Amino acid sequence: MKARAIIVILPVLVNIALLLWAVYGLLRGESSVFCGLAYIIGLILLTGTYLTTYRKYSFVAPGFSLHLSISVTATQDMTPAFVADILKRDSVIQMIKNDLAKTASIGYKEVWRLGLITPDMDRFDPSLYQLPSQERMKRSLSDYNSLLNFAEQIPLKRRAVLHNPYTFNLQFSNLIITGGAIQPLIRGYPGWSYGLSTKMNKGEFIPIRHLQMATRPMPAGQRSRQFPRFLQEDGFPLKDTYMDGDPLTTERGGIIVNDHGKIIVIYPRYFVQRRLIDDEGNLVYLGLDEDFSHNILFNIEVRPSVSARLIRCVEAYGYIPILRYRSFPYASDFMLPVLDTPMSMSGWAELFIDTRGRAKLFIALDKTLAEWYELMNRLKQLFYGELARAHYHLLGLTKDTAHLNEYLAKKQAILEDYYLIQDWRWC
Repeated sequence: MKARAIIVILPVLVNIALLLWAVYGLLRGESSVFCGLAYIIGLILLTGTYLTTYRKYSFVAPGFSLHLSISVTATQDMTPAFVADILKRDSVIQMIKNDLAKTASIGYKEVWRLGLITPDMDRFDPSLYQLPSQERMKRSLSDYNSLLNFAEQIPLKRRAVLHNPYTFNLQFSNLIITGGAIQPLIRGYPGWSYGLSTKMNKGEFIPIRHLQMATRPMPAGQRSRQFPRFLQEDGFPLKDTYMDGDPLTTERGGIIVNDHGKIIVIYPRYFVQRRLIDDEGNLVYLGLDEDFSHNILFNIEVRPSVSARLIRCVEAYGYIPILRYRSFPYASDFMLPVLDTPMSMSGWAELFIDTRGRAKLFIALDKTLAEWYELMNRLKQLFYGELARAHYHLLGLTKDTAHLNEYLAKKQAILEDYYLIQDWRWC
């Protein structure tokens, strides 16, 4: 880990030294003002890029030791019995409960996105890929939805982003809304930033529904200070209360790993908190969002996250994975997102825990990389086939409970060839 930090920080130190040298040259008159300033600006931008990159790829929060009385070696194999033994430990149970208790809360400068999917913009037609290149170009220029389909995306009607990062990963206490129902102060502007009056300290969490907006003048007169009501005023059809599947929640979880014989839990920083709702205000759960961009104009990626960055992170730190646990946002017999899969790599296990306290454990079988690619291809063909039955409308699938359950049952049947799947009673 230290070597990785040195590799990234060393160029920053070199650039700072060159920056000081350039300033010194300007003060002594040894270079023209124009060339010197251009050189300094270039160095500042380059240094900022390195700093941003370093912050982006500082993947993991500090590990917390679980102090488990389990005899392990640095090369302990991940077996079902070993995973079951880990999950029976009181310290593990309490840690997972503490993490899952934060699903209704947002953390300090934690990025949280809310997207609205509507029936007039939810079409995804994979058959477009089979068109000749000239026809694809024509479709792209004439139809925005088709353009995004070629990029494996579905557009959103409206978007709201909390703590969206700006240049050099700077974050402010604000909410950005694009495509909102209320016109911004500058008409025609795609998005508008609104300040929050709620202040949080590092390491602090607060319920999302308790967030307060600032009282400064806003478009269309005085707006509600209550965060949920503020979103409703801007055209997000959120319900006042939800019996289950509340969109104003977050994903919570962690990764239990073997750190050279010591069992610890780590927390990835790069997963973006995302919630998607349909035109009736119901949650549409596609899975995790690995998107690490600073673009507030996000759309739906019609592909599973596969957690590639998490896998690279664990390998880079020399950890041996044991289990990833994560919350599931509503009661479900399948506990499978529409798009995402459990950790799709040999040596991993994943525990989903829903809102009623039930859990489902997926332990990856020993498969080759080619076999994992085969899994993804089978799941893709299944999804495309079920989407075709819904006339290529995503909401046609997710709103039809019977069809959705049939699809998830087929998805689980495929996963049974690649995972050992067990039902758990968590609490």
